[in-house]
Amino acid sequence: MKKHIAVVCYDDKTPTDPITADAVVMRDTLNQAGYNAVLVHQWSLDERARSRASPFKTAKDWKRYDGVVLAGSFYYSWPLVELILSQRPVICTNVGYVDDLGLGDAVHEDAAQQYYTVQTKGHAITAGQSVGGLDVGSHVWMDATWSLNHKVTVLVTTMAGNVVLAAHNKRPMVYFGWYRMTDAAAGSPLFSLLTNAAKWAF
Repeated sequence: MKKHIAVVCYDDKTPTDPITADAVVMRDTLNQAGYNAVLVHQWSLDERARSRASPFKTAKDWKRYDGVVLAGSFYYSWPLVELILSQRPVICTNVGYVDDLGLGDAVHEDAAQQYYTVQTKGHAITAGQSVGGLDVGSHVWMDATWSLNHKVTVLVTTMAGNVVLAAHNKRPMVYFGWYRMTDAAAGSPLFSLLTNAAKWAF
């Protein structure tokens, strides 16, 4: 049976909206890898909606998914309490939530870059990559963070040394900082890194 993945996005009802387009790329990439990924509205995280009809999900609701992707194209302000209580595996591409998940502290670099540095190939996510320079094929917008005092394995950094890909050491959680996947060229290693992250976390 295919694993059911929620891709939390700006608006699941308008997948052609440019703000939702990157989440669509992530959904489609996961589906091509054999998952059953679906778009889920960001309001699923809105605790203020407990008392009215809305897409809000409790921990019990999140547990219906085998994993969750927090796309980078929606607001930073929603609480993750119910999602964290659900103990679902998470791939976070939204830097606004890295601190909540224990994956980093804040955004330290926001840029469109093509060249990065692989720090280790001894992890399942970076398997097949060589330590050193990584060319992702085109300039792709990303947010990089810091990992100081966080229990993560740093996998890929920017040329400035900031963290763009990291895996939690204790929980199935990943920070995948390339949020503008619509910029990724066909055949970019970013797609295999995303797929590997899903295999490892989910």
